[in-house]
Amino acid sequence: MTILDQLINLMLEKVEVVPVPKQELDDFLSQNNIDICDEHYQFLLNYGNSGFLNQHYAYLVFDSFKWYYTTDDFLDDMVLPKFCEYLGTDFMSEAICLDYIDKKIYSFDYGEKYEKPYYGGLKELLFFSLFKLVVEKKFFDKIEENIKIDDVEKFKLDYFDHEVKDIHIYNRYFFKDKKLIICDDKFYSYDIYQGGKLDKIIDDR
Repeated sequence: MTILDQLINLMLEKVEVVPVPKQELDDFLSQNNIDICDEHYQFLLNYGNSGFLNQHYAYLVFDSFKWYYTTDDFLDDMVLPKFCEYLGTDFMSEAICLDYIDKKIYSFDYGEKYEKPYYGGLKELLFFSLFKLVVEKKFFDKIEENIKIDDVEKFKLDYFDHEVKDIHIYNRYFFKDKKLIICDDKFYSYDIYQGGKLDKIIDDR
């Protein structure tokens, strides 16, 4: 199991997970002639009614999905790009969609997706949604923030072999000595998260 999978599983233990009943999901998709990829289907089935998908400006719950495909109040800027499925809005209040070919998540506007993906996939979106919530709920025992990086090369030497390769959103993520280290992509500063059962993660890379 990857580091990312283990982080997600630990955080899922700390939140209320509310699935969408399979029959309800199947009926809605069938009645509205909606075809979604299996990964999106499993995401809705397993987590679609969970509160952690509806926080701040993010609105990623099943109700958002249903609204998009049934609303009469539809604007031209909400038209989906080709080969994409509607997900909802993210933390920046941007409408986002899943490209079912490359499985990446994009913001979109007037039927065109933005060139750069917002997330590398649904697993990243799940991680980020959980992470924002568990930080607010003080899941971690100790957090050190905004630690200035004076020697970038030394930082890279210390941490690059421990990068969590599966996460590509906004920052660089590392896991070393049972600590989660998050660094901005310019290597100006980093945060350290400790405790919160991080010691249970098995790092066998």
